[in-house]
Amino acid sequence: VLTPALRAIGNIVTGSDPQTQSVIDAGALVHFRKLLRHPKSNVQKEAAWAISNITAGNEFQIQAVIDSGLVEPIIEVLASGDYKGQKEAVWAVTNLTSGGNLEQIIYLVQAGVLGPVCQMLSVPEAKTLLVALDAVRNILAAGDKLGQREKICLMVEEAGGLDKVEALQRHENVEVYNVALSIIEQYFGDDAADQDYTVAPEVEGDSYGFSARAPEQGFSF
Repeated sequence: VLTPALRAIGNIVTGSDPQTQSVIDAGALVHFRKLLRHPKSNVQKEAAWAISNITAGNEFQIQAVIDSGLVEPIIEVLASGDYKGQKEAVWAVTNLTSGGNLEQIIYLVQAGVLGPVCQMLSVPEAKTLLVALDAVRNILAAGDKLGQREKICLMVEEAGGLDKVEALQRHENVEVYNVALSIIEQYFGDDAADQDYTVAPEVEGDSYGFSARAPEQGFSF
């Protein structure tokens, strides 16, 4: 019963924003923390798929996902779920970085998304690689908008993303190659890796940004 019910909700949220909102208004999101941490990987996958369709909505719907405490379990699926679940989770993350505002993207980075999303840059499927590359590019763009390009670039490098994106410049899929090349040219051309600090994003009052921390504290978000 659980999986068909979850699939039905997932089908509703593939529709319009008002249809998605009806699911949110019905209080469905409160159940998704348990569903994303369900022992059955298929349930995790279906739950992540549903959330990916909600994060494809407007920023208020994205905020509902955040307020329901679903970012952390989505990242858990992305980091350690089975591959089918990871593919849905990376869509959820990428959709959030595409439709979310800067504050929401900062929250995602603070929650520790960079390591798991950069891990997805090693998967074999070109389609999934492109989704993960979009997430990385959107996060880099957010750092750029905050005027903190060097800091967010260093965070991506420390998460293993730079090496993986560089490797994808040799990928057989032309689209993957082109996206990887554009990321390197746009964000890493000045070799920001030479900066001598470890960074983490932080929020102070109404000011959102990434701030340097002492190296002895270790790399953290």
